Amino acid sequence: MSALEKRFAFHARHYSPRVAANRLRVFEPMTAMQKTGLNIELFDKSRGVFEYDTIVFSRGFSTEALKYALAARAANRRVVVDICDNMFALSDRVAFRRACNRLRQMIAIADAVTTPTAMMAEQLQSHISGAEAETPFHVIPDALELIDPRVTTRRGHALIAGLEAFQREHSGALYCVWYGASVPGLSGFAHLDAAVRELERFSARHPVTLTVISDTRLRYWFGRRSWRIPTWYLPFETSSFGPALARHAVAVIPVRQNAYTSGKSINRAATAVMAGLGVVADAAPGYEELRPWIALGDWQAGLARYVECPPASDPALAAARRHLETCYGAEVIGQHWAKVLTEMAVD
Repeated sequence: MSALEKRFAFHARHYSPRVAANRLRVFEPMTAMQKTGLNIELFDKSRGVFEYDTIVFSRGFSTEALKYALAARAANRRVVVDICDNMFALSDRVAFRRACNRLRQMIAIADAVTTPTAMMAEQLQSHISGAEAETPFHVIPDALELIDPRVTTRRGHALIAGLEAFQREHSGALYCVWYGASVPGLSGFAHLDAAVRELERFSARHPVTLTVISDTRLRYWFGRRSWRIPTWYLPFETSSFGPALARHAVAVIPVRQNAYTSGKSINRAATAVMAGLGVVADAAPGYEELRPWIALGDWQAGLARYVECPPASDPALAAARRHLETCYGAEVIGQHWAKVLTEMAVD
């Protein structure tokens, strides 16, 4: 049976486009593979595991996912476990302990594990032993996220109108934006205060605003009480995220190194660059390849750079986009996935 005659599927806890892992590690690569003729789809529960040659279990690692993975193994189907976060860094937290135990079980029966970075693969491997350690790991980067800058819904128009009114009140400022999810104490809002301190310091030289895009409004309200620069909050909505980014000059990406963040992929910086924004970020392994084109580590110099040379006219960002398209375009990432899936498919 040829690869084009086999059937593949991505299984996730849910398939909401609000989840970045779904967009970058399920929808984009799946669409790219479908264009090459590969028979791949979202897992259909009504078909069950027998209808697929290989199933990729992406993110979540729920009780349902473990059930289907065990059933697929029993039916001699191939199992791939795709891990985009170092879950084991959270294993001491009650809310994650059971998920980590299920993940160990799934790794032990998997034919392959895929991760977005080599460092994350190393981190995960340091936490496993026995049968789990026999499973081969493959690095498949995140696909690029190409975001539509158009406002297409009434809700989106309302959110963007509020943002534009806020920015008009601060005309001439350097419009900065932070976006993302958070793990308390380890990522996201846990590091945002340090970035705000840098923005406050720079605001003595040039006006600055900060827009926060997230799904944790309460954390924003707690944080902003001590911030001394103008800020605005936007809930994360797929209908307004792209248009909101387009109305900013700089994405700020604070990231303190720990077991959860150090293996993270390039995707947050890549998303900003592809949306036309400059990037000022803490130095992180996942961002090093972009160092020739973005500001890493030196916040004050980075912010000054984008005041003096707005991102729209910065030739470095154009070069960064070319690099990203070459390395992480949908077709390239689809080829990475197709190679892993077709080489292990059931004969």
